[in-house]
Amino acid sequence: MNTSEQFVLMSAKGTYFVEFLIGTLVLSDSISEATIFDCPDQAHKFRDYLDENCEMEFSVNTFIPLD
Repeated sequence: MNTSEQFVLMSAKGTYFVEFLIGTLVLSDSISEATIFDCPDQAHKFRDYLDENCEMEFSVNTFIPLD
């Protein structure tokens, strides 16, 4: 069991960030497909990057695995 916190990015529409590749933003309705960040600073920096480059706002949320 992982005891350190992990984080995901969730949009205002309730979708989760999966990847940003070659200018294409990939989102999913499923948290199981979301990119998981181990460092809150990294998640916040990536959120800011997406806000600037995709003009889409995300929140940084704690990810709680079900295992």
